Amino acid sequence: MAQARSLGGARILLGITGGIAAYKTPDLVRALGREGAQVSVILTRHALRFVTRAALQSVTRGPVLVGLFEPDALSRGPWFADAPPSSLGMAHIGLAREAGLVLVAPATANAIGKLTHGLADDLLSTALLATRSPVLIAPAMNVAMWEHEAVRRNVEILRGRGVRFVGPEEGELADGESGMGRMSTIEAIVEACGAVLGAAGPEREASGDVAPAFARNGQPLRGRTIVVTAGGTEEPIDPVRVISNRSSGKMGFAIAAEARDLGAKVRLVTGRTTAPAPAGVERIEAPTASAMSKAVLEAMKDADVLVMAAAVSDYTPAQTSGKKIERNDNGLTLELKATPDILRRVRETYPKKHLVGFALETENEVTRGSAKMKRKGLDLVAVNNPLKPGSSFGSDQNDVTLVDSDGRVEALGLRPKSEVARAILLKVAQALNS
Repeated sequence: MAQARSLGGARILLGITGGIAAYKTPDLVRALGREGAQVSVILTRHALRFVTRAALQSVTRGPVLVGLFEPDALSRGPWFADAPPSSLGMAHIGLAREAGLVLVAPATANAIGKLTHGLADDLLSTALLATRSPVLIAPAMNVAMWEHEAVRRNVEILRGRGVRFVGPEEGELADGESGMGRMSTIEAIVEACGAVLGAAGPEREASGDVAPAFARNGQPLRGRTIVVTAGGTEEPIDPVRVISNRSSGKMGFAIAAEARDLGAKVRLVTGRTTAPAPAGVERIEAPTASAMSKAVLEAMKDADVLVMAAAVSDYTPAQTSGKKIERNDNGLTLELKATPDILRRVRETYPKKHLVGFALETENEVTRGSAKMKRKGLDLVAVNNPLKPGSSFGSDQNDVTLVDSDGRVEALGLRPKSEVARAILLKVAQALNS
């Protein structure tokens, strides 16, 4: 498993809510422990329907608590043999403040809604409000619930507050349906924990002061302005028909959200998208390649970085009809012309700015991606192949290989797009600060 950072010595508070995926949590606790984490657990009363306290107590040296007023919850002690005594009494304060990370897995729609609106009616929801540490959510629910407007809005609100998410994934659900809503794999969750804790920097281990260290070192793009493009452009043939592509915008949106969380001011230039846009970023609509070229050039005037994740049409009709073209049984011939090369124009206009491009290739990916990087004068290119399993259009995952201008190649493997976005942006931050 490719771990973003060792979990050795990290204290993780695991919150378990009442989803059927809760039965997997003893294995999750065990996996976190194998990576060196010290895990304490809070279950909701509905979580006890799917996993027992005894099962969790058998795999962790930390406390396993349920009730806000149960005796164990009122006597905070040094549960870990190598942990210093606590000066914090109540469990919802002690556990929440002393954790380096609060992980909620599985997180039901109800739990996400309570955190969004600041409700605190049990030990877990109270602890979530009391923590000053990073929060990582692993949603799990029926596809209809995950796609509900209220849930999607709650997720975007939490993202805007800096809450991190891992998953959900697409697959067979407990009720026999198939779709988005399945809890991420244990491997993906452990890796996401490493990524979040890694943002806290080395001061976390030295001082134990997790929240301040996270605030200082977890935003390496603070003070920077980043322009991100997302979605697919639409080139009009007539008032009702367009030439477009199958881009959902998810990759660009993930980059915009991660850039925001890493401290950057974000300008998001979007074409056609099918996914909800991240909260807390400036959004500029640019439906065509020409409009996107103008918007990006304008947005880059005082920006430091461009991440070009949009799928821009290579060609547009040479002539656009002002009225609907009538059907003709003999067919229709369209003359196409090339669209503006946005990255090349940005490089020519702003020769010293940091440019990141994407190269969608279905064969010889690294070779072709490297050629594109040199041709357009990029600092970094992210190469992906939509034909690889799990990396199809609209997926929440991507299998990306990064190639930089010095020829270094890093294969990220299949992982959630949020993690791909963070890997790209941390490379950008390193280059900007070197």
